[in-house]
Amino acid sequence: MGWRIQLSGNPFGTMVAVTAVVLGVLGLVMGDGVSRGMTNSLAGHANLIAHLWGAMFAAGGALTLYGLYTRRVTLELPGLYLVTGGYAFYCLTVLVGLGSHGLAAGVISGGLTVGSLLKAHAISERARRVQDGASGGTEAVR
Repeated sequence: MGWRIQLSGNPFGTMVAVTAVVLGVLGLVMGDGVSRGMTNSLAGHANLIAHLWGAMFAAGGALTLYGLYTRRVTLELPGLYLVTGGYAFYCLTVLVGLGSHGLAAGVISGGLTVGSLLKAHAISERARRVQDGASGGTEAVR
């Protein structure tokens, strides 16, 4: 199946994962320069943590994309959990580090956290139903 067909089938999930890769690479390369909120909230440790967060976030986005486009939920699911953690961490550090000045970024990343977690939960539930035979064994995991 071509990537364009896949993209049209899940444009939002694709962009959530692509954004995680882009932000993750920026964090990995730039360290604490990637986010003033992260720098403020993690005083003294922000640089190392930003590099680690970036690596985890980029890896999660890449796994999510790969799993999504190859239809391998065994890769997409751990990727989604890493993406969830990346967005949640960013949400918290922006809100703590910038206070009311970080509300927009915090709310957006908080929403992406919840969305990623809900998608991971939905995939897990469908996989359990298939495994338990509740669907008669014909339902796909996706």
